[in-house]
Amino acid sequence: MKKILSGILAAAMAMSVMSVAAFAADAADGTVNFAGAWDGNDEAVGQVEVTANTIEADTITPNKKFYVPLVNSKAADGDVEAVVNPVWDTDTDATTSDLKDKDLFKFDYDKDTNSKMIKKIELLTDKRVNGVRYDAVLYFELADSMTTSEIHTDGEITFTAKRDSKTGENTFKKGDKVTIDYSFWINNEEKTNDDNPEAGDRIYYNPEENETNTLIWGDDLAALEFEADDDAGKFYARLSTSADRTIYSEYADPVDADLWFYDFVGNPSIPATSRATLVLGIPWDEDADYVPNPSDAYIYEKNSDGTLTDVTEKFTYSEDEYEIPGWGIKTRTLGSYIVSDTELDIEVDEEEESSSSASSSTSSNSGKDIPQTGSSDMVNVAVVAAVLSLAAAGAVAFKKVSK
Repeated sequence: MKKILSGILAAAMAMSVMSVAAFAADAADGTVNFAGAWDGNDEAVGQVEVTANTIEADTITPNKKFYVPLVNSKAADGDVEAVVNPVWDTDTDATTSDLKDKDLFKFDYDKDTNSKMIKKIELLTDKRVNGVRYDAVLYFELADSMTTSEIHTDGEITFTAKRDSKTGENTFKKGDKVTIDYSFWINNEEKTNDDNPEAGDRIYYNPEENETNTLIWGDDLAALEFEADDDAGKFYARLSTSADRTIYSEYADPVDADLWFYDFVGNPSIPATSRATLVLGIPWDEDADYVPNPSDAYIYEKNSDGTLTDVTEKFTYSEDEYEIPGWGIKTRTLGSYIVSDTELDIEVDEEEESSSSASSSTSSNSGKDIPQTGSSDMVNVAVVAAVLSLAAAGAVAFKKVSK
């Protein structure tokens, strides 16, 4: 009997393998090309290269977001609206209109190497990119990172027919598939001695060992000068000047202050032989109607918990002592700073927090100890006795049933 069952099982498995092989042989592979890659402002993302069934970038910065429209090829005159639909290796002629239909084709992706660096992959339909409407557009969003070395991530995206097409203009069979490979080498942009990055640029700094290093952000927005040691390592050097709305509402609005932000993301340490000189440049337009007096400005450092510390006395203002006019400080770490034209009340939160903590303590315990009356002990004894009584009754019942 075992031999008969084994034979039946072997035959069934063989038929299954044959059917899968036959299915695979019948399935068609589709080839698509892409119109290019654009960001949300319809600016071309030159770092991304697209070819048949392939999207790749040899170098691309973290946190990049971009759109890749699916087509097969541009018309001879370069008109991206006149495109040929995907090409298949059999008589299949599914179009991008079919691919975008979730009832006809399954959209899927498989993130392989360093999958966390791909924050999002989406299929957008009937999306306008660079002024043109496309049936199907792939949207990529890369994760942010303070890396100073390349991170490679790759994977594949697939469109697979869920069923055979109905009789009509386009024909395709269940299992027909388009496979798109993607590969990105992600890293922040390298900057070296005397470079001049813009605020917001995702960069890392590669110091010259045993040399005086100078880095100036933007149009004299901030400057860093230091003597690098003989083993100076790279460090993330992105400067963000984006306003912190929470800081504005909690500290600036109550006193009608104007604030300017210098956030050195990640608060990197400087590989210097001694403390580096950091200068916060003049942030306002000297030709504006209102121009604060730099000598009267207040400078605060934002702590990790969101509170502020007054560090005005640690900075010295000069128009010609540093690389750029501004407020200078000796430091080994780049922090998050705020320049204000008005003194801020930074003690409010501390007082409120202390008051709130005291109030919470009072409400939970009213300042009095609860006396021990002994009643709780008696209740515990009664509970134990009841449990023992039930256990004994259960044992008797068990004996009766056993008999």
